Amino acid sequence: MAKKDINKEIVKTLKDKIDRSKSVLFTDYLGINSTDANILRQKMKDNDAEMVIAKNTLIKVAISETTNQKDVVKDLEGPTAAIFSYNDPISPIKTFLEFIQKKDFPKVKSAIIDNSYFSAEQVSRIKDIPSKEQILSQLVGSLKSPLSNIANVLGGVQKKFVYAINAIYKSKGGEN
Repeated sequence: MAKKDINKEIVKTLKDKIDRSKSVLFTDYLGINSTDANILRQKMKDNDAEMVIAKNTLIKVAISETTNQKDVVKDLEGPTAAIFSYNDPISPIKTFLEFIQKKDFPKVKSAIIDNSYFSAEQVSRIKDIPSKEQILSQLVGSLKSPLSNIANVLGGVQKKFVYAINAIYKSKGGEN
């Protein structure tokens, strides 16, 4: 297979990954050893994401043919790894940010999240966003609170009614 055909196949694969992904994170991978790379790949796989290393020119062609994000192209300098998130757009990015914070290497270049461009600075703030599960549990707690309060109020009315009937019964000479 000719090099030109191989590159076309790689671009086709990258375009497919970009189309299927909810977010794509671009990062420098210099300084990461094979052990850490394998650990990171497994963490990404656990988050329904995939880390791919490709030539910048091929990534740029795939981006230009699938999205209108021209800003990300200027960030693709030097060795680049792309992390494609297929299910949750934020969770794999948070996992990656936690991983690099512990290891103190690769830097984030930029990201495309839900077809919007995010700079490295904006991506670094994602680690402070609560996870989808945390947000859902907060929502359920907020929805449950008024219902619990209504149940307590209605239960209180019934208790007071029973106490009033019992007091009348006792005042008429009923048993204790």
